[in-house]
Amino acid sequence: MADPQVKLQIIESIKHWLEAIVIGQQFCPFAQKPFIQETIAYHVNDSKDWAQIQKDFTAQLHHLNDNQDIETTLFILDWQALDFYDYLDGLMLLQQTLENEGFEGVFQIASFHPDYQFEGEKASSPSHFTNRAPLPIYHILREDSLTQILDNMPNAHTIPEDNIARTHELGTQYFTDILKQAHAKLPR
Repeated sequence: MADPQVKLQIIESIKHWLEAIVIGQQFCPFAQKPFIQETIAYHVNDSKDWAQIQKDFTAQLHHLNDNQDIETTLFILDWQALDFYDYLDGLMLLQQTLENEGFEGVFQIASFHPDYQFEGEKASSPSHFTNRAPLPIYHILREDSLTQILDNMPNAHTIPEDNIARTHELGTQYFTDILKQAHAKLPR
């Protein structure tokens, strides 16, 4: 496993991204509360072996399930060179793992990657920045919490469209600059 100082630097980079983009631009209107209350678990995995990643992810699913005081887990891969399409293959593997462990309907995975690309969108579209992060992340969310929040938000169904509109307002350079700041906090 990674050196504790390296993990701390990675977590600080991710927190910078969360504050500036995810919370700062209200891409996820329900992220601020667990961020402020410090109920987000940041788990850094430095393996490049999918069997090890899968094993560690499984442990994190059980840890989140056993610890109701943790609202959500950011499962962060310290793997900057991970290709986006290999990352998506990993997402399918981890989704299957979630289901095999009996957590379908309990948790869901949101995905973030430095080169995130929505299918059918131009490569230059700023909309991709809604799911771009300094490092690959598999975000484990509690479905009951998510449902409760969404049920109490009058315009929850417009969140994706609102986020895309916001990225176009701010432009690619805005997000590129923040991600550069976050990358500057990473070890290397």
